[in-house]
Amino acid sequence: MRSFLNVFVFIALAAQPGRVAAQADVNGTWTAELRQGKVFLQVRTEPPDSSRSGDNRGGWSMGQSYPVDELSGLPANDERLSASNVKFEMRREAGTLAFEGSFRDGRGAGLFTFTPRAAYTAEMRSLGFNDDLDLWRRYQLAVHDVGPRYIRDLKTEGFDKLTLDQIQRAKTHGVSIEYIRGIKAEGFRTVSLETLVRTRDHGVTQTYVQGMRQSGFANATIDELVRAKDHGVTPEFVKEMKDLGFPVSGLDGYVRLRDHGIRAAYATELKQAGYDKLAPEEMIRLRDHGVTATYIRELGAQGYKNVPLEDVVRMKDHGVTPEYLADMKEILKDLTVAQVVRLRDHGITPGFVNHARSRGFKTTDPDELVRLKNGGLYK
Repeated sequence: MRSFLNVFVFIALAAQPGRVAAQADVNGTWTAELRQGKVFLQVRTEPPDSSRSGDNRGGWSMGQSYPVDELSGLPANDERLSASNVKFEMRREAGTLAFEGSFRDGRGAGLFTFTPRAAYTAEMRSLGFNDDLDLWRRYQLAVHDVGPRYIRDLKTEGFDKLTLDQIQRAKTHGVSIEYIRGIKAEGFRTVSLETLVRTRDHGVTQTYVQGMRQSGFANATIDELVRAKDHGVTPEFVKEMKDLGFPVSGLDGYVRLRDHGIRAAYATELKQAGYDKLAPEEMIRLRDHGVTATYIRELGAQGYKNVPLEDVVRMKDHGVTPEYLADMKEILKDLTVAQVVRLRDHGITPGFVNHARSRGFKTTDPDELVRLKNGGLYK
């Protein structure tokens, strides 16, 4: 498919050699993919020579998903669209992007041209925006759908002292009027537009706010919700941990659990392995030291069942594996955790014990074995 898109764009550009180079208007290439009633559309074009500086150097591209009905001429509900000579338009207040190209199995490519709408500049000036709206700027505003309608709606919501750059940034980051009203409906009525850009970027939606409030965090601030969302704390995660009976303290407590890799499955496995009364900090300690439910069960199979938490962590930290316990169990009986750890730290293996016995040392005392090893009996 990628080969098809590349070849198509190459042929189309070759057929119109002066179209992009001349920059008499704004035009470029596009690719698109149809999926689930939406179009993921990416446009790319070279900026005018006067704009080629900084971020503009090397071309400008933008990709975004749109409902199919925003692109006049594309058939709805046809994710496998295959057709040549397809034409469709994106009509904006700033102007119209006209697309031509081909689709195969729901993926398309081709060329586009932007035609500005003559009345747009006057409409923007009537709203107090006297920015230099050259063709290139109007093209970018059209792509991001920034126009009088969005500006008036922002003003209705209390955002009436904004620069055009601030407005474009908000629209580019998906701060729709619906999103603003949804966040305000949850009690955040004085939030700034820049904060709304941040919350939108971090995935804090009205649904997320409602879910977290229903989970017991009715007084959480915007900043706290952003932090929680960034760290993967969802209403579902909170419910899972509560259902397991873990006494987590506050939103920060759930953030800490997530940061240390605690999931409901891990907590459930620890419960099933016999550790059903763990405090969150104890569970975090086990997780940080790589103690799994499997490790705990295997320790139990070697005779170390219901071992205190600190001893489990110590054995794991010192490399006491179930295999090591099984090997040593055949030679040394009834070792304490402290003895096993000491033997492991000093490299006492079944091979060393057998070697010592072959040299006439029949001791099974762990301390004596360590002295023999340290004394150079066997290296």
